[in-house]
Amino acid sequence: MSDRIGRLCDELRIKLHGMDRRLEVLKSNGVATFDQSQEVLESHLDRVEQRIYDNRVTVEAANVRVKMWLTEKKGGSVAGENRWTVRHKTHLLEARANDAEEYAIAVLELAASAADEATLAALQAILARNDADVAVLGEIETP
Repeated sequence: MSDRIGRLCDELRIKLHGMDRRLEVLKSNGVATFDQSQEVLESHLDRVEQRIYDNRVTVEAANVRVKMWLTEKKGGSVAGENRWTVRHKTHLLEARANDAEEYAIAVLELAASAADEATLAALQAILARNDADVAVLGEIETP
């Protein structure tokens, strides 16, 4: 595995672990600390939205690389794989490995972006639920 792929795997693992921890904390805040959790949620939501915006060019480029990889695979480069290994054409094998690594990197970048999108969706859902709960509490308190 290349160093770049290893770093991206580590970054994705850290991002997913951090996302899990933050979502657990946010879930446990509950309605009792609604005012505080509302501010925390909105602040976190802003940071995630900014990160998604900042990474949009990387994500678009990764989408292009993934589509190119899939198009090439469908176009017949899979049929040539056995020929490359049988003839031991080092430069062709090297090019194939480089292409596969670029594809893996692009998919890892998309996975990291998907983790951000999932975080954003979860935060929006929590905020929406908090708004609904406050509305219901307001209806209950006013006879």
